[in-house]
Amino acid sequence: MPINLLYNMAQNDFVEVAKVNEIPDGKMKHVEVDGKEVLVANIGGKFCAISDRCGHMNALLSMGNLTGNTVTCPFHGAKFDVITGKKLTEPILTPSQGMEPLSQSWQKFFENVGQLMAHIKTYDQTTYETRLDGDRIKIKI
Repeated sequence: MPINLLYNMAQNDFVEVAKVNEIPDGKMKHVEVDGKEVLVANIGGKFCAISDRCGHMNALLSMGNLTGNTVTCPFHGAKFDVITGKKLTEPILTPSQGMEPLSQSWQKFFENVGQLMAHIKTYDQTTYETRLDGDRIKIKI
């Protein structure tokens, strides 16, 4: 369940979004602060925060997989660095190799969708400054 935090914040304020023990090493959490959806990740004890909406089709990245400092979008497989917010790979627009063969109609469908989606740009993720205050994780929005 996302945390909804609404604050009347000054621009330089850091906002508590979680406790350190809520996000184990190699895990991530979805939080919302002032209407912004944020993914907070623990990478080897270092906490980082990026926009939680994929820069391609707006899926929640926190529902994807985190491997090292790379999060994979659950919708189309685009990959982003959770420390820098940079796009690492483009989305996968065709069915994965190794899948069961598809019928002709499904093959045509995926071909058409792939052609349409190939023109949708994938953007880097916004990053948010993080800091620890005791056992509290804070981010600057």
